[in-house]
Amino acid sequence: MISALKSKPSLIVGLSLAAVLGAGGVAWTMKEDRSLKGRKVDYHKIYDVFWDVACDTAMDGSDRLCYVQYVDVYRPRPDFAAAMVEVVVHKGDDGQPDPHVRFDIEPGLSFQNTKIAIETGQGAMPIDVSQCKSNTCRFSGDEGREILALWRQGSMLSMTIDEGREELSQLSWPMQNINTILDDFATQRVERGLP
Repeated sequence: MISALKSKPSLIVGLSLAAVLGAGGVAWTMKEDRSLKGRKVDYHKIYDVFWDVACDTAMDGSDRLCYVQYVDVYRPRPDFAAAMVEVVVHKGDDGQPDPHVRFDIEPGLSFQNTKIAIETGQGAMPIDVSQCKSNTCRFSGDEGREILALWRQGSMLSMTIDEGREELSQLSWPMQNINTILDDFATQRVERGLP
């Protein structure tokens, strides 16, 4: 059973979420190429319209990072709502790569009222988010590896969010190219000497 662990926060996710899921539904402030202000993009490729594989560096050369990200603005203004997932890899305490998978939904919502599943050839495989008490749900270490292994078997990531409305918000994100996406992510990290 997969349950949430706390992991080191990612600068990219923090900045992205502030832009995408900010209080009051602030418009996404990323440039057209989806790079963040104050960071130099070293690599960026888009898969299936919304999956990003990117590598960037802070302008001072510190904080080099590669990540996989999917951002879904599923309801526009004035009733703005978005959800996202991001994968980054940090160096673990044992020196080995430690994958961190982070799901985010709108502030004020909770993963206690959200369901996530990966559609596979064996049917829908749920990801247990019951341990996540807020609008952020993180998995790392073996749980992060387990989720990524499940992703590699998947064709669709689905998220059902109870926002207290008459109808649940049903999101479906394509995963037909997830193996290519994760392989590209791994290649870019190796080329840059990142975990």
